[in-house]
Amino acid sequence: METFLVADPPLKQVVARTAEAGLRSKLPLFDGRLEGKLGLFRTDSTDDIINLASLIAGRGFFQNVPGTRRQGVEASLQYQSTQWLAYAGYSLIDATYQFTGDLPSPNNPMADANGNVHVVSGKRIPGIPLHQGKLGLEFMPTPQWKLGADAVAVGSRYFLGDDANQNQKLPGYWLLNLHASYQVTKELQVFLLVNNLFDHRYALFGTYFNPAAAANVGLPITLTDHRSEVLGQPLSVYAGMRITF
Repeated sequence: METFLVADPPLKQVVARTAEAGLRSKLPLFDGRLEGKLGLFRTDSTDDIINLASLIAGRGFFQNVPGTRRQGVEASLQYQSTQWLAYAGYSLIDATYQFTGDLPSPNNPMADANGNVHVVSGKRIPGIPLHQGKLGLEFMPTPQWKLGADAVAVGSRYFLGDDANQNQKLPGYWLLNLHASYQVTKELQVFLLVNNLFDHRYALFGTYFNPAAAANVGLPITLTDHRSEVLGQPLSVYAGMRITF
């Protein structure tokens, strides 16, 4: 494995100022309890540190930027009883740059002749989806037996390196997972997990590369698309047992 040392530009200390407000409530419902939370937040950071692409393929470095802002809403609702657990959560994160200037992004197809993209205040920070949500349900027919399902939804976001928000976004996705377990004894549990039940194709992360650099690796096709994606897990089924000593 390659070993190397790379120096980042001199970095300043990040200063963040955060304001938060929220509500929390608990209510008895049927034979269980309903709990809800709602929070609002805003964090303004000065000299925030971000990761940027290098001219050297596969390399990156950290750099301060004058200002960023992350603001939004977080909400959750949960019901729990002796046999049921149901929950839902949602977050809205509006993450934006709060300055105007150039940032290096040499592999971005919209970069200028110097390999930079021009950022203006209000542009979204890449890699952070505006919307995220989750739902879950569990049922226990007996104290030993548990059945459940959960769903996750993640909104679209800009590719890392698209700081000027000029290109197509990385698409959002949603997944449904199932799980079941049975406690045979105090020490032994058998379980079944099904992840990505509908076998959706989705990407967890996206960035850019130079397709011309791949011309010398002997590929049977010519690459022209600058986008590179890290794909998520396909349909996966696991069965097994857990033993506690």
